[in-house]
Amino acid sequence: MNSAAIFDSAMAGLQSAQAGMVATSQNVTGSAVAGYVRRSPNLKIAGLAPSGLEKTGTSFAVEGFTRNYSALLQRQLLEQQSQTSYTSTLTQSVAALDAMMVNASASVTGALGAFFNAAGSLANEPTNSAYQHALVGAADQVADRVRGLAIEIERIRSNANQGLADALNQANTLAPQLASVNGQIKGSFVPGVSTPSPDLLDERDRIASQLQDLIGGTTLINEDGTASYLVQGQHLVDRQIANQFTNATGTTPVRGDQGPNDIRLKVATSPGLKPNLVQLGFAEALSDAGTANEKVIPAKNAFKDGQAGAFTHLMQSFVPNLKMSLNLLSLSLVDKVNTVKPIFGFANQADANTPLQNLSSIPVPSGGSYADLMASADFSSLIDQANVNSANFDPRVKQALLHAPVNAALFLSNLEPQDLQGVSASVGVNIENLRQDFTQPLTFITSSVATTIATWKNDHKANDAMSQILSDQKNAVSGVNLDEEAANLVKYQQLYNASSKLIQTGRQMFDTLLAMMSGN
Repeated sequence: MNSAAIFDSAMAGLQSAQAGMVATSQNVTGSAVAGYVRRSPNLKIAGLAPSGLEKTGTSFAVEGFTRNYSALLQRQLLEQQSQTSYTSTLTQSVAALDAMMVNASASVTGALGAFFNAAGSLANEPTNSAYQHALVGAADQVADRVRGLAIEIERIRSNANQGLADALNQANTLAPQLASVNGQIKGSFVPGVSTPSPDLLDERDRIASQLQDLIGGTTLINEDGTASYLVQGQHLVDRQIANQFTNATGTTPVRGDQGPNDIRLKVATSPGLKPNLVQLGFAEALSDAGTANEKVIPAKNAFKDGQAGAFTHLMQSFVPNLKMSLNLLSLSLVDKVNTVKPIFGFANQADANTPLQNLSSIPVPSGGSYADLMASADFSSLIDQANVNSANFDPRVKQALLHAPVNAALFLSNLEPQDLQGVSASVGVNIENLRQDFTQPLTFITSSVATTIATWKNDHKANDAMSQILSDQKNAVSGVNLDEEAANLVKYQQLYNASSKLIQTGRQMFDTLLAMMSGN
C-alpha cells in the first residue's frame, strides 16, 4: 500500500469516527425525548483504486445515517395505543361511580334496606315517635342516594361531552402541524438522492401518536414519507391538506354542549368553493316507522377508539341505559310505595310546592300515563323494551324512561313525621312487604354497572400489557441504550485516536525524510 492509500485510510477512519460520535451524541441527547428513534452511521468498506505498483487496499466511507425504525411495529403500536386510550378513558370516567356503587354509605341498596327495616320497626310499634322519625329519615336517605346517583350519571355525561370537544379541538390543532411536517418531508425527499431528516420523521410519528390517543383512527405512511390520517375512511390529514372537526354549523372550536351527532368534518375543497361538511354521527332511528317493516337503525359514529371513542360510547350507550334503569327504579318506588302511603315523588318544575306523586297524573309522551306504563310490564320487561338491541325494543318505552318529569335527579321524599300520626301497623307491614319487589331492580342496576366496569378494567389491563409488549419490541429496535452508546463512544474514540496516530506517524516520517534530503 502506498503512502497516499495510507493517508486515505487514516482520513476515512477520522471521518467514520466523527460520524459515529455525532450519531452517539444525538442518541444520548434524544434518549430523553419521547418518540426519538435511534440513529446509526452507515459505514461501508470500500476498495481503494488499484495501481500498477500496489495491490488493492481497503478503507471506510460514511454513507449517511440509518434511522433504526420498524414500520410494522410502529403501525401495530399506534393501533394498540388507540385501544389502550379507549379503555383507559372509560375506566377513568366512571371511577367515581364505581366507588359509589360499592360504598355502602353511598349506595342506593343500603339506603333502601334501611328504609324497609325502618318500616318493619314501625309495624311493631306504629305510635313510637322514634320509629316514625326513623322512617322519615330513611325515606329522605333513599331520595338523597337516588338523586346523588343520578347527579353522578349526569356528571359523567357532561364530562364526556366536554371531553369529546376537547379531544376534537386538540386534534384540530395537531392536524395542521402534521400537514406542515408532511410538507417539509416532501420537500426534502428526492428518490435516490436525498431522504427526509430523521428529526422530521420523528416529529411526524409523535403527532400521529397523539392523534391516535385522542381520536383513534388510522395512520398511513405514504411512499414519500408523509403521513395521512383517517377517521373511519375520512381524511383528517391528507399529506399537506388538513381538515378540521366543527359543529353542525361548520364553526369552531367544537362546543362542549354538542353531542356526537352534532359533529362535522369540514373537508377542504378547491379554492373559492364552499367546504364540505361531512356528518360523522347518526342518531338512532326507525326505518319505515309505523309499518310492518319497522326496524331500529342503531346510532352510529365515526369515533370507535381513543378518547373520542370512549366519550362517544359513554354518551350514546352507557349513560342513557343507566339513566333509564335509575329512572325506572324511581318510578317503581313512587308506583308501589305510594299505594301504601304517599312518600316519594318527583319535584314539580312547574310548581315547587306540589310534587308529582300520582303517576296517573303524569302523561307519557306517546300517550297514556306513567301509571299505565308501570301496569303494562314488570321492571325487567320494561328495561328490555327500552334496549335498542333487544328484539322487543319499543322506542316509546325508551322515550318515556328518559322523559324529563320522571328524571331521578328530581326524585324526592315528601314524608314528614306528622304524616305518620295515627297510622296503623298495616302501613309499616305493607311497606316492608315490598322489599322483595325491589330486589331485582337493585340487583340489575348494581350488577350491570359492576359487570360493565369490571369488563372495562380487564380490557384495559390486557390493552396496557399489549401496549407495553409492543413498546418494548419497538424500543429493542428504535430505543436508545445508554450503556450501548457509551460503549460505541469508546469504540469511536479509539478509531479516532488510531487514525490520528496514523496521520501523525506519517507526518513524522515525511518530516524525517525531508530533513534527510535537505541534509539537515
